[in-house]
Amino acid sequence: MDDSTEVPRYMRGKVKHVLFPALLAGFTIFAMATIWSISEYGIIFASFGSSAFIVFVTPKSEQASVSNILGAYPLAGFFGYSSIEYLLPHLTYSNTLNYAIAGGFAVGITILAMLLTGFKHAPAGGAALAFVLKPTDVGAVFFLIGGGLTLLVLAKISTFVIKEGYVLRDAIVHTFRPVKKK
Repeated sequence: MDDSTEVPRYMRGKVKHVLFPALLAGFTIFAMATIWSISEYGIIFASFGSSAFIVFVTPKSEQASVSNILGAYPLAGFFGYSSIEYLLPHLTYSNTLNYAIAGGFAVGITILAMLLTGFKHAPAGGAALAFVLKPTDVGAVFFLIGGGLTLLVLAKISTFVIKEGYVLRDAIVHTFRPVKKK
């Protein structure tokens, strides 16, 4: 069969640019779900799906940078957890209104902190909201930090293996000890 009949017109010549990011993102989330407790932190884990899209589809964007991901998730964890631990117990409105106030505050203060610190990563705003939607323990803050780090490491390794053609062992070594460019 002719390639032109198998691939839609808008996709011609772009399949590898669409297929590889999707496969790598799916593999990375699968690997993260086996490493971390997805059942315990499910709704917070969902923010990593958005991060995987950014990291694999727009890898050169500002939001895909290591510093933004590793800086924004701790902010989201801190402000999300603080909202449920310190703000929510003091609200005396209806249950729905209490959660609406705490959720709005968590997202707003997280975005403000990201803008003030320069750590801009949109999925972190969703992670802060997730703390309010499913109150959890302080361990979830460390889960966000560890999950962000895991996402970045797996993204680098899988990119080196699939796109650059490294053997797995060399990709892991290159990820942790990158060669300096001259």
